[in-house]
Amino acid sequence: MQKLSAPKVALIAAAASLAVLSLAACASTATPSASPSITESPTPTVEPMTPAEAKAAYAKIAKLSCNTAQNEGVVETGDDFTLVMVNKADGYKDFSAAYFSPPSTYELIWELDGITACSDYYTISMAEEAGQEAAIDVTFDETDSSYTTFEDFGEFGTSNLKFQIKDGMLHSFESLDPENPRSSTIRYGKITEADRQILITAVDNYLAER
Repeated sequence: MQKLSAPKVALIAAAASLAVLSLAACASTATPSASPSITESPTPTVEPMTPAEAKAAYAKIAKLSCNTAQNEGVVETGDDFTLVMVNKADGYKDFSAAYFSPPSTYELIWELDGITACSDYYTISMAEEAGQEAAIDVTFDETDSSYTTFEDFGEFGTSNLKFQIKDGMLHSFESLDPENPRSSTIRYGKITEADRQILITAVDNYLAER
């Protein structure tokens, strides 16, 4: 390899220095690129419904809720109670639904209308079979996509509930009756051993008293 003379080394070093200075100058004068702007997604618009439209939409929700509850089981939990229904195949001694209120109240549930997930669908389907309109008033609130139902049971009082919907099914509700304030959440499937024990205890207590 040819050895560079001292003058050539000096020239090369000088050229390298000039190249570095030139790059530094370019870097200092370059205009930084603008950051991409973030465009917010528009909030989906929920259209209002007439009472008739709300009732028709709610009927579909009620049907899906009840079918899911019957196929997968359901657990309804309030401040002072837990209600459990398992599917028929998982029933205990031919029973499938029960209610527990601490500390020691266990009761069997005999009809679907005792299950919130099925109560309104039961009413709607029975009315349809009779060729009548179900006596349930339904309104829809587009601000939170909730449905409010009202039923008049005559001497037995009224029911006025506001439902929140999730995955197209009844998810939770609160009573709008100031004399009967209550709320509950509804869980479909995933029946735990503790849930099932409520049914077992209620059945065993009932059979022991017969």
